[in-house]
Amino acid sequence: MSLSSILGQERAARLIRGLLSSRRLPPALLFSGPPGVGKKMAALELAKALDCEAQGESACNACPSCLQADKGIDPDIQLIDAEYQAMLKLTDEEEEEKQGLETLIAKQKLIHIKTIRHAIGILARSSLAGGWKTAIVEDAHQLVPAAANAMLKSLEEPPPRTLWILVTHQDERLLQTIRSRCHRIRFGPLPPAVVRELLLSKGHEGPAAAKAAEDSGGSMERALALLENRCLDPRDWLLDPMAPFTLADKLPRELHLARPLVSEHLVRMASHLRGRYSSPPVRAALRDLSGLRRALASNADPRLTLEIAAFTLQSIPPQPKDQ
Repeated sequence: MSLSSILGQERAARLIRGLLSSRRLPPALLFSGPPGVGKKMAALELAKALDCEAQGESACNACPSCLQADKGIDPDIQLIDAEYQAMLKLTDEEEEEKQGLETLIAKQKLIHIKTIRHAIGILARSSLAGGWKTAIVEDAHQLVPAAANAMLKSLEEPPPRTLWILVTHQDERLLQTIRSRCHRIRFGPLPPAVVRELLLSKGHEGPAAAKAAEDSGGSMERALALLENRCLDPRDWLLDPMAPFTLADKLPRELHLARPLVSEHLVRMASHLRGRYSSPPVRAALRDLSGLRRALASNADPRLTLEIAAFTLQSIPPQPKDQ
């Protein structure tokens, strides 16, 4: 892969190429923009290109350094994400609770000070190849205050040839002192045509993929969530007493992915009611669903919203054709 593979982000790619061309980089970069638009991929490609033997505006993808980076085994590139933190916990002698890696990864919602201190320690060591050392912090808005302050000290006195790249879709949650020390590169929503092209490259095509692209809000991550967690027709679960909990359990853990799915569920429920029958209980349920959509738009919990909506729909006595 290379920077040219990051579609729909021409401005951001141009700025990154400019930094690579000059090799004059600030201690930290802030990649901000909607989720699922290529920020993490761009950060990895920048880190790879910095140590590429070609030393150009993009990685050659053929030298030993590039090959290591593509395999995720370059010791000079740290991707600080849920898996990174989970692996640190598994090797921590003070970790009392022993559990599977997947379970542990799912619990890593916040980035803790031990994780950042570990990364700082690695950045402080010289690169064995004499190149750059890069730490990429995914979902940087999840830094706890102590971790952010630890990083701040590193940004104030950075070791030579080191780079932090903070990736976030909620940059307003970062400490102002952190933001002020970062050079920001903004990423925008992807055009629907680009989302469709990316979905096709992953084997998704047809009307469902086209609709997911249109409803994605320019986010590839959201488009995939819409496809892989497709909302069921209410007729498929209406008579199942456990459905409210089952539907909620299938929601993605990430709130920004769960919200559009719940919104789609609410639309399907309302359409089911409007299209099949009308009565005072139905009209009351439609008002309740409308209120839940407003609550969801005002940051109500997606899981709870979906459970209440499903219970609301199930509270209406089914007609014979619903059974």
